[in-house]
Amino acid sequence: MPGHRFSAWLRPLLTLAAILGVLSLAACGGGNGAPNNPYQGGVGPLVITPSQANLYSGNPFVFTVTGGKGPYTVISNDQAVLPVVGTLDGNTLVVTPGSVGADTPVTLSIRDASGAATSAALTVKPALLLPASITITGNPNCGASGADLCSGQDGTATVQVTGPAGAPLAGREVRFEVVQGNFSISSTAPGQPLVSSLTVISDQNGSATVRLVVPVNAATQIATIRATDVTNGSSVVGQFTIAQFIDGSSVLSVIPTGTTTFTGPDTKTCSSGASATFCVFGGTPPYTVATNFPTAVTVSGQPVLHSGGGFTVTTNGTCFTNLTFAITDAAGRTLLTPPTASNVFGTAEPAPPPVTVTPSSANINCTSQNNLQFLVTGGTGTFNAALTPSPTGSSVTAGATTTVTIPASPSGTVYTLNISSGDQIRSVKITCQ
Repeated sequence: MPGHRFSAWLRPLLTLAAILGVLSLAACGGGNGAPNNPYQGGVGPLVITPSQANLYSGNPFVFTVTGGKGPYTVISNDQAVLPVVGTLDGNTLVVTPGSVGADTPVTLSIRDASGAATSAALTVKPALLLPASITITGNPNCGASGADLCSGQDGTATVQVTGPAGAPLAGREVRFEVVQGNFSISSTAPGQPLVSSLTVISDQNGSATVRLVVPVNAATQIATIRATDVTNGSSVVGQFTIAQFIDGSSVLSVIPTGTTTFTGPDTKTCSSGASATFCVFGGTPPYTVATNFPTAVTVSGQPVLHSGGGFTVTTNGTCFTNLTFAITDAAGRTLLTPPTASNVFGTAEPAPPPVTVTPSSANINCTSQNNLQFLVTGGTGTFNAALTPSPTGSSVTAGATTTVTIPASPSGTVYTLNISSGDQIRSVKITCQ
């Protein structure tokens, strides 16, 4: 009986404590701060990034959805162009536009679990088109091998970027990449003559071209190169053949070819200070250069350190014909048909030498008549002379030896003797003392 009495008065007390505990948990938000709504989402307003964009047909595009309360409902107002509808549980949305023939506006709408909404204004553009393959053009010396490119030689890779109607697109960035094979892409970047990837700009015809370089030790193989339109990511892959080709006379090449002629300024003088640069390709760099008239020109820039580099020849006034260059690569291959150079007289008549008068000035006695002689050289060999002023009793006889007679004159009188030949003139000062 005592035990029952204890239960009777304790039961109401325990019930009250339980009710108070529940109220306490409710006031704390459900215990331990746990959220009542499992889709709280991000912090802040609902945002889609980017909110404006250009998309290209067939090329995936990534959006980011932040803020609001997830999950998010996503829908496009043009399902044919942008087929997007459904629920996004995360924050990353990837869409792939369908094919369009012209720029098409599309609105992409996002709604969160709380009913907040936002949208992105998009333009779906027609995909840019690349050709079915890449055009590979090799060095003509490689033609006999039947391959596109040969070891130790170079060539080009070209694609043409066009719009939906087939019109060429200029100014497009196209990235070329070596996918497979023993070859490189030529670059103009300082310190990087050869690279495995290079981005170029299409020209006015929509063509994008890079130069390919094959090392001399490349074995016969099939190589692969890829071209990608940087803007929309569309790409094309091309394959070509490389043949091992070790004939030195064909592996090495130089431009310009044939004979480079330097011409002097006149019929009696050969060129001095004129320069020409020769570029060497293929083989194994570096290349050494020698000539059969080493004192007739100055050769700078050799050895040539890389394929496509050049050496410069400068004349020093020495006349010569058929100066020949011996061009040899690091493997000992010598170009069998090297270019030549000549330095010859010009066709114009030489300018006459300057007129010189000796003495260049004179002092005379004022109290008596003076007879003077001047030695004249240069010019065309024909001379004219005149005395200013020309007093009574004075005379001038022009020639290689010019004679002047001056009568007695007031002290301090200054005469000027002008001697000319062709378009040249020299003046001599004569002072009466």
